[in-house]
Amino acid sequence: MADKTREASDETAADTPATADETRETVTEAETADEASESVDETAAAPDETAAAPDETAAAPDETSDETTEDRRSRTRLVAVILGLVTVVLAGFGVWATLEAHSLRSTAAPQNLALTDGAATNAVNRQVTSAINTVFSYNYANTAATRRAAQSLLTGPAIQQYNTYFALVTKDAPAQKLVVTTRVTNSGVELLTGNRARVLVFANQQDTRAGTKQTSYAGALFAVTAVHQGNRWKIENIDTFSGSP
Repeated sequence: MADKTREASDETAADTPATADETRETVTEAETADEASESVDETAAAPDETAAAPDETAAAPDETSDETTEDRRSRTRLVAVILGLVTVVLAGFGVWATLEAHSLRSTAAPQNLALTDGAATNAVNRQVTSAINTVFSYNYANTAATRRAAQSLLTGPAIQQYNTYFALVTKDAPAQKLVVTTRVTNSGVELLTGNRARVLVFANQQDTRAGTKQTSYAGALFAVTAVHQGNRWKIENIDTFSGSP
């Protein structure tokens, strides 16, 4: 009986260490499971941190966009200010130019009667126009008549200028049977002071050859200096801007 009791004790003792070993294995497995769980938790947390990064990156464009908008607003304000200053300067220049032009006219008016005396200006223009139509129109059959008329309409240097020009006319006109008609189409008194005037003239000339009936036309631009003599305006100088009438 005693032997059986010892055997039972031995079996119990043998079973007890096995239980302890199993207990230690269980604890170890539990710790391993906890560590694995912590690893999983840390791994799961990592994407959250990674996901946060795009949010910060996404915020950057907003800040850049805000800065860009502010820069544009600043440039717009600067352009508006510059345009405002330019407008003020131009307006000031316009006022100055107007006052200066008025001052010049006021100063020149007493000296240049063409700006103030309409009747005297029209008289100069009318008589000079008539004189030009006469002295530069001729018929090859009677050039002497034109020469005589010119002597009463010209004075001073203009007489010599005309004589040089008309010497060619008396030579060539009969041979070519030329009939020349001159008509002033536009004229204007540039300057009128006392008994002197300067007139700008544009005239058309019609040349016809009696033998062939051929007609040609030409225009001429020149300036005339006129002086008041014997109750009329006479041509004193002819400036063709080329040195010849």
